[in-house]
Amino acid sequence: MLKGFVLLIKFMTRIPLPWGVEYDENELGKATKLFPLVGLVIGAFLAAMYFIFSQFTDNRLIIAVLIVLSDIIITGGLHLDGLADTFDGIFSYRSKHRMLEIMRDSRLGTNGVSAIVVYLLLKTSLLTELDWRYIIVMPVVARMNTVINAGLGKYARKVGMAKGIIENTGKKDVIFSVLLTLVVSFFFIGLQSIPVVLLCGIVGVFFVKLMERKIEGVTGDTLGAILELTSVVVLLIGVILK
Repeated sequence: MLKGFVLLIKFMTRIPLPWGVEYDENELGKATKLFPLVGLVIGAFLAAMYFIFSQFTDNRLIIAVLIVLSDIIITGGLHLDGLADTFDGIFSYRSKHRMLEIMRDSRLGTNGVSAIVVYLLLKTSLLTELDWRYIIVMPVVARMNTVINAGLGKYARKVGMAKGIIENTGKKDVIFSVLLTLVVSFFFIGLQSIPVVLLCGIVGVFFVKLMERKIEGVTGDTLGAILELTSVVVLLIGVILK
């Protein structure tokens, strides 16, 4: 389990580790239920950046922009790429096969660019309204939905890097991840964690059903997409509950 968690940190973030661990797709898949803990590590880093930036400026917009930038740096933009590829593919309104081809294409299309621009604008503007507690909770809940999609969905391709993750994540892992997310979130935002986790979980289930209808399953790109989309949903709920 420890090896799997280290693998999650190593391959899902850009956090430098003092020891090397070889990539093991199956081990990574078995540890996916711990993905919210990776979110907690990222959230702690972003909260630390929030307090550091706050020492130099009171401008909440500037702080929000720097937090978003810090988030991209620590994840290497990995999930943003999935968001763009998913929107390029799904909103091409082509056949399943063609959608999957578009999602694998490294070139960025209009839909992908639009998704990233709107996402960054929304995330930045919402962050200006919230404090460090939601900055920590945001990546935790976002990664819960990645587990939900991996555990409830089937892999849409015959082969691919995310195949082992999806095939080794089951419904028990989903339940564990949701409960883990609820506990961690409750520690920071109290009873607000209940509507946040519940509503985001519903979004996660809806998304996996949408992907099943569009491409008959989920991919690494769609797992990244739901992670980023959930980040915005968490912040939106936080602003509403504020």
